Amino acid sequence: MKKRIFVIILAILITLTAIITVGCSDENGQVETNINNAEANIEHEPEEIISETTQENASQTDPRLTILRNSFDNAERNKLLIEDLEYFKNEFPKRHINAFSIITKDEFEQRIDALIADVDKSENGKIFIKLCEIIAAVQDGHSGISIWDGNSYPLVFYIFENDLYVVNADNSLADILHSRVIKINNTDISEIIPQLKKLIPRENEYWGLTLLPRYFSHPVYMYDLGIIPDKVQTVFTVEKNGAESEITVPIFGFGKDIDFIVQEDSPVTGTYSKNYDYQYIADSQALLFIYNACAEMQGLTFNDFNRDMFNYIADKEVKKIIIDLRSNSGGNSEIINPFIQSLSRYISNNPETKVYILVGRQTYSSGMFAIYQIMDAVPHAITIGEPTGGALDRYGEVRSFNLPNSQLPVYYSTKLFEFSKMFNYKNSGIDTFIPDVEIIVSFSNYIMKKDVVLNYALND
Repeated sequence: MKKRIFVIILAILITLTAIITVGCSDENGQVETNINNAEANIEHEPEEIISETTQENASQTDPRLTILRNSFDNAERNKLLIEDLEYFKNEFPKRHINAFSIITKDEFEQRIDALIADVDKSENGKIFIKLCEIIAAVQDGHSGISIWDGNSYPLVFYIFENDLYVVNADNSLADILHSRVIKINNTDISEIIPQLKKLIPRENEYWGLTLLPRYFSHPVYMYDLGIIPDKVQTVFTVEKNGAESEITVPIFGFGKDIDFIVQEDSPVTGTYSKNYDYQYIADSQALLFIYNACAEMQGLTFNDFNRDMFNYIADKEVKKIIIDLRSNSGGNSEIINPFIQSLSRYISNNPETKVYILVGRQTYSSGMFAIYQIMDAVPHAITIGEPTGGALDRYGEVRSFNLPNSQLPVYYSTKLFEFSKMFNYKNSGIDTFIPDVEIIVSFSNYIMKKDVVLNYALND
């Protein structure tokens, strides 16, 4: 099978510090865009797919190509970049609902001014990476700028207990699968992580854990930070089964298929093939409702799915209803409404039925909204998992604008959603939702396919 889609937020995935992933809407049903892992939706072409003839001709009139094809010794390139930075400095605070809740206006402007002063001394990548840092300092996971150049490692990473692991790889790189990354281009991973974290727009560290693997997957970040020397291949030092080795990993260009080894869904790493699904687990007399994305599926509306699910269990003994939101990073928050209504009726008629909600670092945006909707409908529900990537109060309803010359898309939030005030249910977390039962999945759990979070609910 070719190029499996690995979905985690907003829609989600992510974020190029942040890019559109899945549309999200909140109580008003309007669509917001979450911005962290759908790099394919980038609004400008990766530069390597533009023909040389087109480059030569277009660069004479196209400001974007003038920027892309020139260095800091080109006066026209410098002028165009300064115009972009001035435009961003004025427009982002004007459009964002509250750009200065964390970073001050003075600090924001000083950092932009310092960047402008460096335009005639810095390559494009250095300018754009600094712009990523400035937007990340706003600490809004829905805001960001896309700087992706179309290149990717044919690898998928995940962080277990503060270590970076390879959880999927192209078939040509089978030896690196399930290894722990120690160094990249001879730089210790512990030195790279803090540099990448500075680029990640987030409200809390758990969303940072979700997005950090994606920043490792796209070499543009490490290249612009000076960690790797080129965009052709990179040497990874990894450890597997107690033995260290060096593996040269090629960098795949835009549009090249990746033949991933691992094909099955995983609620741990946030990979899924269906937005929603269910199964009845007879041994535990439990209904497992898997809600991966707040979005409709082609050929099966959520309303029809929900009706089928509750019709299926109508004549069955159900002692537990388990709602799995661990992969849900957003979408249209109105989609789940039929389930909330059906769940309320079911629990009203079957008050002895236990309800569990499984959450994790990838639960974000409208996925967070779903937690509160369920908790308000069933106050005795028990939440299980790790703290969420989504904050209790967070920004949303995303809009975008392009920088006038480079045409890089910038995303910004236009509304603040205060879950702590909107719902009767209250949570003790600060900037994250703290589940009733905290369970952190280890790498050994993952390798053995031991779903300790789901097992807790089934065995409770």
